[in-house]
Amino acid sequence: MIKVKECGEPLVDIKKLCPDLVIDLGSRRMKKEKTAYLRKTVAEMVCKAKSHLPKGMTFVINDAWRPQYVQERIFQGFAKRFSIKEAEKYVAPFEGRRVSGHMAGAAVDLRLWKNGRKIPMKSSKLTYQENAKSFQPKLPAYIQKNRQIMFNVLQKAGLSNFPKEYWHWSYGDVWWARRKKKKIAIYGVVKKN
Repeated sequence: MIKVKECGEPLVDIKKLCPDLVIDLGSRRMKKEKTAYLRKTVAEMVCKAKSHLPKGMTFVINDAWRPQYVQERIFQGFAKRFSIKEAEKYVAPFEGRRVSGHMAGAAVDLRLWKNGRKIPMKSSKLTYQENAKSFQPKLPAYIQKNRQIMFNVLQKAGLSNFPKEYWHWSYGDVWWARRKKKKIAIYGVVKKN
């Protein structure tokens, strides 16, 4: 069992560390939250990864730290769309020992951005589940190349990918610890005012 030994590192506004990132938390959240927050080390890792992207390219942050009510809403939305069993494959719990790394400020959902738009990372010919897989051989070569660009810089910066979601990267949470075979996670749930 993975233990959480909270290190107390604060959440930071990622735009202050890396101003040329694009933040797109969705219209409902952007009304309340104007930016994205991550633990300081995780934000620095994203900035480091961004510095290794090809010229003119950046990341669009689709999610970072999220409060419990958002995690619960996401889970319920997936359960309605698919089933509870299927939702549990793609959405971490909003309470308990294995909560989402987003609630710890340790996880970030992102994609590549260039020339004012998202770079293609999925195919309209595949299902949600097929597109979500990090390594999907059914994708066209150009999309696989786009993913490889993103994966290379994020891994080089020290972030770890959740294999069922190409866009989900983390460091220091229980899910990261599980993937990295660590006994201790350094980030627990953060309740932000």
